[in-house]
Amino acid sequence: MAVTVNIWHPHLMAKRVPIDRHRSASNNETELRRQGRAIEIFHLAYCQVAAVGLPLDAFALKGGGNLRFFLRSPRRSADLDLDYLGRKFGRFGERMDALLQSRQLSELLRLRDIELRFDGHRAKDTGTVKRWKFQLARPGMETASSKIEFSNWGSTAAPVLEQMDAELARRLGGVAARIKHYLPPDAVEQKIRALADRSATEPRDVFDLDHLFRQYPNALAQSQPDPKKTLAARDRAIDIPYQDYKRLVVEYLEEDFKDLYGTEQAWTDMVLRVVEQLEEKLGAGR
Repeated sequence: MAVTVNIWHPHLMAKRVPIDRHRSASNNETELRRQGRAIEIFHLAYCQVAAVGLPLDAFALKGGGNLRFFLRSPRRSADLDLDYLGRKFGRFGERMDALLQSRQLSELLRLRDIELRFDGHRAKDTGTVKRWKFQLARPGMETASSKIEFSNWGSTAAPVLEQMDAELARRLGGVAARIKHYLPPDAVEQKIRALADRSATEPRDVFDLDHLFRQYPNALAQSQPDPKKTLAARDRAIDIPYQDYKRLVVEYLEEDFKDLYGTEQAWTDMVLRVVEQLEEKLGAGR
C-alpha cells in the first residue's frame, strides 16, 4: 500500500511524496551490502599499508572515506579519494603501483578471504589526477569494483595527522592507521563544492552534509565555502529524487542505520535540513 503526504516548504512546495510501507531487501541489495563490506575492509587494509609505505606528508584522505574513517559517518564509501600534497606526483604514482601489488596488502586481504585483482595499469594518469581501478573477489560474493583516486590540484586546506576510528577498525578486523585527513569545516567546504560541481548530482553529498551538520554543529559556521557554490549546492540538493538516494546510498549504510535513514521521509527531512542550513549560511554572508 502506498500513502502520499504533502510537504510544504519554500523550495519543496506541495510535492507529493509516496511512502512505501512494504520494504523488502532484494537479492541485489543483499549483494551490494556484501560488496560494500568487502570494499570497506580493503580501504582499511590499504590505509594500513599506505601509512608505512607512502610518505605521510604527501597525501590526505578526503570525501566519503574521510567521513567514514574519521568523522563517524554510518555510510560506507564505494571508493577512496585523496589529495596529493607533495611535489613529485609521477614518482608517487610509481610507489602507488608497487603498493597495490605488494605482499603486505595481499596478505592483509587474504586474512579476510578477499582477493585484490589489479592489472597493474592506471585508469587515469595525468599531472593532476591519478586513478587506479580494481576488483575484489570473495567467496559467496559477486566481484566488487572500486577505485582509488589522488588529486593534485594544490589544495589550500590544512589536513591533520590523526588515528583512524579505532572501534570501526576493530569491527573490520584491522588496525587504525595514522594518516592525514581533513577536519569537519574543510570537509563541509569539499562536500558543498562536490554537490555544486559534479556533472551528475550524487545523493551521497546531501547525506554527508547532513551528517556533518548534525555531528559537528559549528563546522558550517567555521567553513568558508564560495557563495556561488553554496547557492548551486542548495538548488541541486532539492532536485535529487528519493529513488536515486535509495539506489546509490541506502545499501551502503551500516545495517543498524538502514531503517533509520533509508526511508523516503528520512530523505526528505535530510534535504530540508541541508537546504535550510545552506540558506542560513548564504544569509549570514550577505
